Amino acid sequence: MLPEVNTILYACDLEGQTQSALGHVMNLALAHQAKVVVMHVLEPLGAQATNMITNYLPEETTKAMREEAVKNINEKMRVLLSDYINDNKEALSALAHPPETKIAQGIPYEAIIHVAEKVEADIIVMNSRTHSRFGQMIIGSTANKVIHHSNIPVLVVPIKAHK
Repeated sequence: MLPEVNTILYACDLEGQTQSALGHVMNLALAHQAKVVVMHVLEPLGAQATNMITNYLPEETTKAMREEAVKNINEKMRVLLSDYINDNKEALSALAHPPETKIAQGIPYEAIIHVAEKVEADIIVMNSRTHSRFGQMIIGSTANKVIHHSNIPVLVVPIKAHK
């Protein structure tokens, strides 16, 4: 029996060529009449940045800044989806469900896996930027970490940087 794909989680960084992977997500959603959840992760600040902020800014200011960041990301995701759907209106008219959005906070690979489990995703789709071998060894890759820690299948769409 073939596995069912009822929910697709698209974890994106909202940079550069996010829409190229979104095409694969929407194609899968159409083929399986699946629900799409587009998510973005707000990473925690490092210890040094956190100390600077807490020492120099009042708590109300940092809370307002965080709320503004979430609002901006929500708007960016809304525009991304709206533009993509409008640009592909005819092809996407058969979508079974309007795409949903989620913002998570935390270490990216952990947040992606957590949200995938919470929304009961059947597949996680992610972008992967090309880095040098040395860069991958030092920096690591969120997609690589999700692949190795998730029990949910992961589809990685490579995005090459423009030169």
